[in-house]
Formats: sequence, structure tokens, C-alpha cells
Amino acid sequence: MRKFYKLLGNIVDMNWWADKIGGKLGLWKLAAKSPVRKWEASLTGWKWWTWQIVGGIACITIFEYLLNLIGLTMLPW
Repeated sequence: MRKFYKLLGNIVDMNWWADKIGGKLGLWKLAAKSPVRKWEASLTGWKWWTWQIVGGIACITIFEYLLNLIGLTMLPW
């Protein structure tokens, strides 16, 4: 019974699926070798904070725009 619950928990867990797909397709290795990843890892201090804030706002803006195209939103207002 415990195996069944563990399997059921894995099936509905997005993190488990992401790890399984990323490992099988080699996406984790590809992301580790990315020049953007290496550049981002070298940032320190205010440059890191600026990248996190501006990059996060840009990502949210792009996702919101794409979701609006199909009639959905992720913002509560």
C-alpha cells in the first residue's frame, strides 16, 4: 500500500516529472553548459540583484502576455 501512495504522489508531483524529463532528455546538462548560466553565476552584489528583479519582471510580463492571448491571467487584479 505504501508503494501505491508513493507512486500516486510522484504522478501528481510536477517536480518529479520535471526531474524525470530533464534527466532523460539531458536538459540539466545542457542548461549547466549554457553561456547565460555561466554569466549569471558570475554576477555579484547589485548586479545579481538587478538581474533577478529585472529578469523576474520581464519573465512575468512575457508569461502574462502569453496567457492573455488565450484568455487567462496569473495576476489577481
